[in-house]
Amino acid sequence: MNEPMPGLPVRLIQLVARFRPDVDGVGEAALNLADALLREHGIRSDFLVYNAPKQEPILALPGGFPYALERVSGGGADALDSALDSMAAFDKRAPMLLHYVPYGFSTQGTPTWLPGCLERFRDRGGRLITLFHELYASPRLFSRTMMTSWLQRRIFRRVLAASEFAFTSSEDFLTLIQAQKRQGQAAQLIGICSNAGEPEHPRQLEERKRRLAVFGRFVTRKNLYANHLDSLERIVRHLGIEEVADIGPIEDPAWLKEFVAGRFGSLLKSYGTLSVDEVSRLLEDSVAGAIAYPYHLRGKSGILAAYQAHAMAILLFPVPGEAESREPGSWSLSAEELLALPTQSSTLRSRLQKAAGAAHEHYRRNRSAHSMAETLLPALRAAGAPNEPAGLGP
Repeated sequence: MNEPMPGLPVRLIQLVARFRPDVDGVGEAALNLADALLREHGIRSDFLVYNAPKQEPILALPGGFPYALERVSGGGADALDSALDSMAAFDKRAPMLLHYVPYGFSTQGTPTWLPGCLERFRDRGGRLITLFHELYASPRLFSRTMMTSWLQRRIFRRVLAASEFAFTSSEDFLTLIQAQKRQGQAAQLIGICSNAGEPEHPRQLEERKRRLAVFGRFVTRKNLYANHLDSLERIVRHLGIEEVADIGPIEDPAWLKEFVAGRFGSLLKSYGTLSVDEVSRLLEDSVAGAIAYPYHLRGKSGILAAYQAHAMAILLFPVPGEAESREPGSWSLSAEELLALPTQSSTLRSRLQKAAGAAHEHYRRNRSAHSMAETLLPALRAAGAPNEPAGLGP
């Protein structure tokens, strides 16, 4: 661990909706970022967690858990104000990084109390940096968002106004932020790191089990199976896959058994919910990972980042209804591209390894915890200098 660098804060408050032991991609990204900031820049994070865990907290990390952690356990404005006062009492100069996910702070996606807490924090001299993992839901016909979208937008605008710096992982989100931000306010893209670890030296594909992983939330995996099971089955045969690993919570075991296990038979192994370390070990011993995710949200996907971090060949399937196919380039593969190559040939193996290497290099440069820390550093430096204007440029 480095000593704090001159001009940087020695502490950072990270406000997240959920944290370990709950399985939460945003919480994992915050923890990985904290590790990079502490290791590389000597900045120690204090975690403020809004929601109580679903089970007894176990924060076992190699070498111990080096951060302060306080759980608000819900309760709205009064509880969060009190927790912020308690944390700020140790160091009034500590800035706060808010990981904004509206549905994380409210089941309806409308945490109406949150902007007031942030404004109070700012008015008392606090410096707020917000990482917008989400902004607001669009109003969809005959859905609950028809009634809540306008309120979500209003809350987003107040959170943005209270922030000195705004970051997001989506270019589409950045466009919306730039349209609403005040003049001179800094807004910037940031890559979101893997929520299943970052192995230092991933093995070549030829050294791994011929396993194809489908990892993520159940709804994401279910949509992939529902829309692309025929193509996925052909790819499994084409690549000589020995195991299809379904990794993540199983909310409808009957559906999974009938529609997926019925097709893959003994090749399918359902692992259910695993620890981060267990997921990482599986991914590091898999040749490929499959996902169907909207183009404009891929930058915020911790699942996609996990595939990249583990140097896997990534199979990207289209999402029904997307107007155009905008694949990210050499680090991803489509079903059509793979199926056009000779079955289990050296050409096919070479293409898989090339894609895996490109995915890992893209991750290292743009999405790793190190990259996140470096992107945030100018904002942290400015937040550590009370009289410095809020800008990220030189």
